[in-house]
Amino acid sequence: MNERDTALWWARIRSGGPQRVATGGPTPDGLRRIVEADAQAVWLIPDRPESAGPAVLAEYGVPGPAMLDSKGTLRVLAACVRCCWPDPATDPWPGAAATLDQVDQVLQRLVPGRNAVSRKALLTGASRRLAAAGWLLLEGADTVRLGPRIASYGNLELSTLRELWRMVPA
Repeated sequence: MNERDTALWWARIRSGGPQRVATGGPTPDGLRRIVEADAQAVWLIPDRPESAGPAVLAEYGVPGPAMLDSKGTLRVLAACVRCCWPDPATDPWPGAAATLDQVDQVLQRLVPGRNAVSRKALLTGASRRLAAAGWLLLEGADTVRLGPRIASYGNLELSTLRELWRMVPA
């Protein structure tokens, strides 16, 4: 792969987030391949250093793992992590599929006092935002699983995610 091809892949990653590609192709410099659960495709994500801070991420031109909590989006992500990561002793990618009803049951315990209609609106909007950013994959109309950005977590973030997993109700 030449410099031009590598630059094009980086531009795709910067503009559209993780990229799903067929298996067997080359991997551009600075990107990492993570394999889908069915091994039919792979995702290209930035291979950032463990200690990458905001300055390094800005240099790479990729967003950090942080995400604004817009109307409970982080709570929806937490509920999805709890439902789609059956064993926190393993890697979260590729995880397991969960129905939106399962996620809603966990979300109900995370945001008590919301009625079903309000929770459904929160779940629908947040899951779409998370899928657009690569944190989740929407599979069909009512199934979700963890997205390829979860695989970009380093050891420190995974440790925090495991602790979060333990705190979120089953």
